[in-house]
Amino acid sequence: MVKTLDLRRVSAANLQRKKAALRQNLPPLVGLLRASFVKQFLTCGKKNCRCRRGFKHGPFFYFVQSLGTGRVRKFLLKTPEQRKQARAGIAAHRKWQRRLAEISEINTELLRRGWAEKGRAGNL
Repeated sequence: MVKTLDLRRVSAANLQRKKAALRQNLPPLVGLLRASFVKQFLTCGKKNCRCRRGFKHGPFFYFVQSLGTGRVRKFLLKTPEQRKQARAGIAAHRKWQRRLAEISEINTELLRRGWAEKGRAGNL
């Protein structure tokens, strides 16, 4: 969840400066992944396997991505390099989301103040 900022007491000029700084510090889009990284321990179907006694197989690392209602993409990340790349891409996506949410809050406050009415709508 994104934290909510209290921007009512911040001047419009300071809001613009904060927004410009946020835009400049956005991470590169390359490698962004909107997904989850899941670590699982599993049981197999064998009757006498030790996983039936609590010693599960794993850990197994999965890349899981929601593609819409009832559609999910999931696959095993087999190598440490794949896991590292998946974690980095997911972290970069979360960083983008947080920054964009902050920019959206600033734009909302500027709009509430009538900033768009002053001919500055392009600056939102």
